[in-house]
Amino acid sequence: MRKAFGIVIGCTLLCGLVMAAMLAVPPAENKLVMINGNLETGGVYPPLFVLSKSGKDTVQWKNELSVPCTVSFGRQTPFLDEPIDIPALATSKEHEPVKAPDPPKGWKETKPNEIYKVYKYTVSCDGTTFDPGGGMKP
Repeated sequence: MRKAFGIVIGCTLLCGLVMAAMLAVPPAENKLVMINGNLETGGVYPPLFVLSKSGKDTVQWKNELSVPCTVSFGRQTPFLDEPIDIPALATSKEHEPVKAPDPPKGWKETKPNEIYKVYKYTVSCDGTTFDPGGGMKP
């Protein structure tokens, strides 16, 4: 009887630890970047998006224009798809930065909310191009 009671208590404690660990990890976020053609913001809003690679954040582009647009990072893209074509008045699928480099050693522990890699990208819409940016944090 004592052994069974000990097993129950041990399992309960283990479950509690697992749940606490799960709650300590923030959920992944999906950032939505609006392609609006506004020159003051680089053609998009927000003008800079930041993703957490370890947090499995994703980004989508919503084309608010009545013409198709293309998002291109070039050779340094953090995403699998390149370029990303977005029809007029449509939203792209979610893109996770799986090709982004890992942060420098010790960065995650000392600067967990700071950007370690900045990306410039181009949004082309019917012959007009914009050059906004994006960043990676641990």
